[in-house]
Amino acid sequence: VVSTQSTGIMTQAKKLDSRIHKVIQESVRNGHRGLIVLVGERSRDQVVILHHLLSKATVSARPSVLWCYKQDLGFTTHKKKRLKMIKKKIRAGTLDPNTDDTFEMFISATEIRYLYYSESHNILGNTYGMCVLQDFEAVTPNVLARTIETVQGGGLIVFVLNNVSDIKQLYDLQMDCHNRFVTNAYQTVVPRFNKRFLLSLTDCHNALVLSDALEVLPFTTKALTNNLSKKNSAEELANLKLSLADSQPVGSVINVCKSLDQANALVKFVDVISEKSLKSIITLTASRGRGKSAALGLAIATSVAFGYSNIFVTSPSPDNLKTLFEFVLKGFDILGFTEHTDYEIIQNTVDNVKSVVRINIYRDHRQTIQYIKPDEGGKLLQAELLVIDEAGAIPLHLVRKMIGPYLVLLSSTVHGYEGTGRSLSLKLFEELRIQSTKVGGVNLTELKLEEPIRYKEGDPVEAWLNKLLCLDASPRIVSGCPTPKECSLYFVNKDILFSYHKASESFLQRIMQLYVSSHYKNSPNDLQLLSDAPAHQLLVLLGPIASDSNQLPEVLCVLQICFEGQINREIVVSQLQQGHRSAGDLIPWTMCQQFQDANFGEISGVRVVRIATHPDFQSMGYGKRAMDLLTQYYRGEIAVMEKEEDATLLIGLNERTPEPMDYIGVSYGMTAPLLKFWKRQGFRSVYLRQTPNDITGEHTCIMIQDWEQSWLKDYHKDFSLRLLNLLGYEFRKLPPQTVLNMINTSKKETENGVSGNTFNDAISKYDFRRLKSYADNLTDYHIILDLIPTITKLYFCGKLNLNLSPLQATIMISLGLQYKSIDETSSVFPELEINQILGIFKKIIKKTVGFMEDSMKAEIHAGLIEQPARAPLNGLAGTLQSELNKVEDDFKKQQKENAEKVKEMISADDSEFTIKSQDLGDDVNLTDNTIISVKRTIVNTPSEKTEKKKKRKKVEGGDKLKKKKKKSLGAK
Repeated sequence: VVSTQSTGIMTQAKKLDSRIHKVIQESVRNGHRGLIVLVGERSRDQVVILHHLLSKATVSARPSVLWCYKQDLGFTTHKKKRLKMIKKKIRAGTLDPNTDDTFEMFISATEIRYLYYSESHNILGNTYGMCVLQDFEAVTPNVLARTIETVQGGGLIVFVLNNVSDIKQLYDLQMDCHNRFVTNAYQTVVPRFNKRFLLSLTDCHNALVLSDALEVLPFTTKALTNNLSKKNSAEELANLKLSLADSQPVGSVINVCKSLDQANALVKFVDVISEKSLKSIITLTASRGRGKSAALGLAIATSVAFGYSNIFVTSPSPDNLKTLFEFVLKGFDILGFTEHTDYEIIQNTVDNVKSVVRINIYRDHRQTIQYIKPDEGGKLLQAELLVIDEAGAIPLHLVRKMIGPYLVLLSSTVHGYEGTGRSLSLKLFEELRIQSTKVGGVNLTELKLEEPIRYKEGDPVEAWLNKLLCLDASPRIVSGCPTPKECSLYFVNKDILFSYHKASESFLQRIMQLYVSSHYKNSPNDLQLLSDAPAHQLLVLLGPIASDSNQLPEVLCVLQICFEGQINREIVVSQLQQGHRSAGDLIPWTMCQQFQDANFGEISGVRVVRIATHPDFQSMGYGKRAMDLLTQYYRGEIAVMEKEEDATLLIGLNERTPEPMDYIGVSYGMTAPLLKFWKRQGFRSVYLRQTPNDITGEHTCIMIQDWEQSWLKDYHKDFSLRLLNLLGYEFRKLPPQTVLNMINTSKKETENGVSGNTFNDAISKYDFRRLKSYADNLTDYHIILDLIPTITKLYFCGKLNLNLSPLQATIMISLGLQYKSIDETSSVFPELEINQILGIFKKIIKKTVGFMEDSMKAEIHAGLIEQPARAPLNGLAGTLQSELNKVEDDFKKQQKENAEKVKEMISADDSEFTIKSQDLGDDVNLTDNTIISVKRTIVNTPSEKTEKKKKRKKVEGGDKLKKKKKKSLGAK
């Protein structure tokens, strides 16, 4: 075999390096994969020769090719367009028969699937013999994991670097993702990931770096080292197949299995399928290339033989089920099913790719295998079997909704590219384990595949990729731990961490172990963000480190932070007016957009991107200790010592000058435990995204630590009011307990009661009468349901000082703000009966009525006319006896004065009043003591005489009536 290099008309033949032959042949013989990096402008043309070598070494059919690119292939795949392009080259005199004809034949004779990098998620579950990756600047860690893992054992992965002439130029190559890493304040990007990628190739045993003339560059040192599989389970697999030969249909179908793990999983599937029990769930987790999709396909074929009628299959895309349906059809062939006679296949074209979406079986009775989208859970009402493939790439809340009272087979990749695979195993599997322990819960069975099928065990490319992207990181078992007060926080030097040094790699693996075991959604792209983003920093919480220790300390907690802010106000105003925002600076842009405050972008802050604690040490105070030290550091409470700049991996907080910061914030997917944790650290909520996350189904929440900033109080108050008004919409599904924890009424500045205008505007006199009637047990609660939202808003806005308990406030949120019925509210509190909830609700209304009555009385009393002021009462100067004696003396004195006046009057001249003797007659002799009697004559006035006559007549008339009555009674 020769390699041809053309320059104009002259051609030169050269013998290939034997190492190229050996890498390809050894890969095919051992069932492993080879990796080749082509460097140079004409590297694309050498793909034809490498594919030719691979075809000769492969015994099976011509290998298929997956060709991935960014936007422009550099050639056309359309026959007519290719012919037109060749004619154009002939006219221009640039046609090279040796190269162009060879490349034309390669395109025409090879099964090639062309794929944009942006669509690489659509190839899950597919298998190819060769993968070509061009446009290296667009390659991301996610793309590497997705595409490389589709290559089967004996295949080849080829990197085409036609934009560089020297492999070391990748050290400074500007990647497309770097545009998302820069911010207004941090513009310099250091491509540490590319450097680590190239250095890691030296440890890959089946890797070669070639020039565009197929010359081996002196870059790889460990190539061609045999690393054969150490484990051989073929004998055990053969014994298992032999023992099940008489058990049908599994005895026939199990012959398709390629590994012992896959065969055992299929046997377990068949056991559960044969029982036909409801509420059974089998989870199957493994790394990429272990045969999960094949095992599910064979299980579906077996379920058809057992008579299952309604079988549903779901996956992120129907194209992901190519392998699954392929093995369903293989199982049908083994079981004796014939296409068009016993079943028919229905295909659909999605994104120019034909995919199987339905299989109708009508051999014994009507049976269906139907593909549904992950968000079409409503179609599962009549399901008997549900198969979820690649569940790690489906949003977690959609997976929860699809699980129901039927048999569920669920598979997920936990060490592949799927970032939610680990999240799925941590969150969903933990929920299923809890449900399985309850009475009447689900029957959970967990399976795991270890042995690879797509390639043989011990594949060097798999080991290289897992180490490069930290895909197989799992938490270490640690014994003993220090107290949180003894631990210290350190900054990590990223230049040393990603230098591919042996000690640095070990420390990086420990950090990623905590990442994958945390609650976050992880993906390989996070590794490149951490290494290359200039605004991101990494901190670790470590126990006491001995000065003479030569071992790496155990990482107890990891903090990833990001510097944000320092955005020019003019830029903020311009971006807001245009309706879009720049990359990065999550909290500043969100606050500027939500509160229309362009000044917030000018201040600087720290955002906590991640905080992960070792799973053995969670809930022990290490996360709190890390946050306390971080807060003290940026508030200037830690003294900084001057130290010379040394290239060390760890930098203490007292050895580094802190950047001036105005706040510490966090953005996370809100759950009740996380909200509780951040509130304990003194954070206040300022934003809650209305649309849930596509992957986890959680609402993104932004909180800022309270440093007694005046603007934070205003933001939190405004956020609380907006949240109250939005609870009837997208936030209706939030647990009311979480809502109560967010608005934090205990710290709210409440007003003293309802003012007159507010009371009259909010609740009329007729409304109050209805409330009073319900409080007095005279009406049903339905008559006041329309008033509950108003009362609830008045309470949470501080207008009603009802002093409700947390349970009462939670019930009011559910009924009044989320507009849930009593039945829906009872589902929120499963420990309470409906009658108990109604009783609590009545107590709330009674408190409301009582408070309103008091408010009205106080308002009326305040409106009354003011009384005139009374003279102040002075106390007695002396004792009571002295006061009485004084009054007695005054009375006697007054009496004496009156007696003297009478004497004076008697002693005065009284001749005027003297009765003379001649006035009485001659015969009367008056002396001093003579007593004279005088007759008095009373003269009646006419009115008095008339009144006496009337009275006399009435008396006489009454007497006559009495006499008549007596006579009549005597006669009777």
